[in-house]
Parts: sequence; C-alpha cells; structure tokens
Amino acid sequence: MHERSKIDEMREAVFASQHTQIAAVFESVEDAHESVTELTSKGSLDAKQITLIDPQDSDFSEKIEIDSQKLGKHMWYSHLWLGGIGLVLGLGMAWLLVSFGPALTQNNPLFTYIAMISPGIFIGLFVAGLISLRPDRSEIIDTVRHAIRRKHYAVVVNLRKNQSPAKISELLGHRSHKVVEAVL
Repeated sequence: MHERSKIDEMREAVFASQHTQIAAVFESVEDAHESVTELTSKGSLDAKQITLIDPQDSDFSEKIEIDSQKLGKHMWYSHLWLGGIGLVLGLGMAWLLVSFGPALTQNNPLFTYIAMISPGIFIGLFVAGLISLRPDRSEIIDTVRHAIRRKHYAVVVNLRKNQSPAKISELLGHRSHKVVEAVL
C-alpha cells in the first residue's frame, strides 16, 4: 500500500488531475448509485463529471472516450508530423552520406537516399503509433468492457484541476471491487 501511494504521488506531480480518468466496477446498481452520491457529497465532484454505465448500455465507448474526434485528429496529425520529421531526418542523413560518406554511398546516391528515407519514415510513423496507442487507456476500456459483459455496473469519473485522484479512488474503493486510473 505504501508503494502504491508513492506511485500515485509521482503521477500527481507529473500529470495534472484534470487529465485523469478513474473507473470503478460495481456488482449492483445500488452500490454504484451510493458511490455516485458519496462522490458528489464527499469528493466535491459535479454530476457532469460522473458517468454511470449499466450492462445494457450499448454505446458505452462514447461515454468513456469523451472526445473521439479530437483523439482521431491528434492521431492523424501525430502521424503526419512524425512521418514528415522522419522523412527530413532520412533526407539529411542521406545527404550527409552522399556528400561526405564512404565511396559506396557517394557512388550510389539513389540507393543511399532510399536506404535512409525508408527507415526515417518508418521510425517516425512507428513512434506516432506508439504515442497514439496509449496502453494506459486500454486498461480502463478493458475493465469497463469486462464489467458490462459480466452484467456489472461501472462508474467513470473525469477529474478536473485540483481534484485528488487518490481521494476519488479511495471513495470509489469503499464499494467497488476494482478501481483503475488512466491519464487522458
């Protein structure tokens, strides 16, 4: 428990709480509603920040991902920018090799450019994909999806600035058997 609190302290120091989402799984709707009531009274949260997802909810993914258009736009632009940066770095490396490199690269400029541009673009796009994947987000999505399949209820909380993720997780943990956090 002490180790977990150190990790929470480090995360809170690095990321603002407004970029944190917390999900909890409940076996009954009563437990979920009681937790929502407790969050609004003791956790100083607005009802707009809290989303209750029941097992019959077919569009729960829209409730978890607040702004999917913004996320898609971010993925598109990160691939364009990082792919372009990879292209420029590959071109620069190829130019250096053709201009000042060994005789093999100076005598075969076309193959040198191809050999340097291809990995540059690939590495740029690969890094953009890693940024877009967000494995920390998949834990919340998988937890809520698993809860819905098991006919359990989920409560998702989107924190605002200066709200403590540790306090909200503790309040949710009173009635929930699973609480997960992710940075948005």
